[in-house]
Amino acid sequence: MGTGMSIQRLSSLNIIFAIIYVLLYLKSGTFNSTAGILAIIVFNWLGLRSFQVEEYKWGIWHYLIGGWTLYFIGTLVYGFGNILSAAIEFNFISNDTLWYLVVNFVFCVFLLTHITIYGYKNYKQFNH
Repeated sequence: MGTGMSIQRLSSLNIIFAIIYVLLYLKSGTFNSTAGILAIIVFNWLGLRSFQVEEYKWGIWHYLIGGWTLYFIGTLVYGFGNILSAAIEFNFISNDTLWYLVVNFVFCVFLLTHITIYGYKNYKQFNH
């Protein structure tokens, strides 16, 4: 499995996870959360498009949307840390909270892996 196929699969998984996240966990959409999910969907769509045309060189939109995606990942990781520390402090975690933490963690790992692979493909194509 080449990195191109990884980008295609990760992009598809990330879009699915973003939709699941919106449907299950996003009860009241603030600007940051709504724009973050939208940025994730658009950035992963750009990854799918790059795979289809086999052109991984980033334009200005890739950097802008990728930056907002990284910011949103940071907010997810921050929230993950706060919820986990509260669960440890109170020595209690419900099943709903545990599922949220698992989904959040997997989502963040998939997103960071996608950005890393996609950025590496951009870097390779940029230098050649």
